[in-house]
Order: sequence, then structure tokens, then C-alpha cells
Amino acid sequence: MRALLLPALLAATPAFAGDPVTADEFDALTLGRSMSWSESGMVYGLEQYLPDRRVRWAAVGEDCTLGHWYAEGPAICFKYETDVEPDCWIITRSATGFDAAYTTNPPGTPPVTVAVTPDPPACPGPEVGS
Repeated sequence: MRALLLPALLAATPAFAGDPVTADEFDALTLGRSMSWSESGMVYGLEQYLPDRRVRWAAVGEDCTLGHWYAEGPAICFKYETDVEPDCWIITRSATGFDAAYTTNPPGTPPVTVAVTPDPPACPGPEVGS
């Protein structure tokens, strides 16, 4: 059902302005980097992009979680070791990096800002040194 809704959302929602980045573009732009994820100007998490589309995510002040990302139609989906369901986003380029619109958000919801950061997640918990 989600795949059927994406084309309608892409056409109807300003948050999806611009062409979504492809999986290959996303991989080329993120591999070996860390990115901050911000909402309303506040960073809520950091993600490190590792080889083979693996990721290390940490919400601010929380332990790191390992996962991977993959393409599902025009969306980039993230599945972490603690998730039952993936989190899927439509990702477009912006002046500072990327804008990411969660595929299940209602139309008109402001996108999340994703930008390169020099610092990987701090990983205060059990993933330290992984």
C-alpha cells in the first residue's frame, strides 16, 4: 500500500520539492561520512554511513544502533537492529545537504534537514569501539 501512496504524495506535497536522490546518488554522497538529522533547527540524531550501505545511528544522548539502508521505489529506507518496521524517507538535495520527508507524514509537514557533520555518533553505550 505504501508504494501506491508515494507517487500521489510526491505530486501533492511541497515537502517533496525536487527530484528524489537515487540510491546510487545517496550512497555516493554519504559513504564514509557522518550526517546530522535536524528538525526545526534542533539536531536530534547523528548517523555514520559505513560500507555496504550499513549505518550507525544515535539519537542525541542515546546508545548507538546498527542498521542498513536500502531503496524502496523513490524512498530511502533505514532498518535498524531494534526495528520491526523500516523508516522510509523521500530525500532531496538542499543548499546545506538534504531534505528528508518521512513517507508516512501528512502532506505539508516540514522536512527534516540532513547535513554533513565532522563528528560521528558518540556511541556512549555498548557499541563503543565497533
